[in-house]
Amino acid sequence: MATLSIGKVQQDAKFGFAFKNLADKNYNSTDKEGNEVGGFNGIYTSLLQYDLDALKAFWDCGLAHLKKRPSMAEIEAGLEARIEEDGDTEKLFKEAFREINDSGFFKKDAKTFWKNLNMFIEMGKTDEEKAENAKGAQMMLEAKAELLDEEIESTD
Repeated sequence: MATLSIGKVQQDAKFGFAFKNLADKNYNSTDKEGNEVGGFNGIYTSLLQYDLDALKAFWDCGLAHLKKRPSMAEIEAGLEARIEEDGDTEKLFKEAFREINDSGFFKKDAKTFWKNLNMFIEMGKTDEEKAENAKGAQMMLEAKAELLDEEIESTD
């Protein structure tokens, strides 16, 4: 369970429409072609890249269901305290990624993400582009395996 102490209160991330709506509103991004990728994909991908801003976004959205939602400053303070306590960010990233990856609410989104990544490998116009796509996909598969404590899949 992904938990974070905000002040003196232990909070659990919750996945539902409050998470999705806030993610789409505040954390949506666009790809190279100008298409919106959605807040879930933005947070999910950024967690795979160990982006600290993704932890803030995860907790901002994960606590969106609360009537008295914590401010970003309170979330940051909670994250800083946890990082100091744990000695690094690894456990925070693993908890956040595992929770979002395994949540029933986002299960289909996560499966679609990996299915699209596999299709992306073959999308290059040249062999060089395909090789570059495969290399990027492999990096993401390795990050996923590390975050979920799994064996590394290969795109070879």
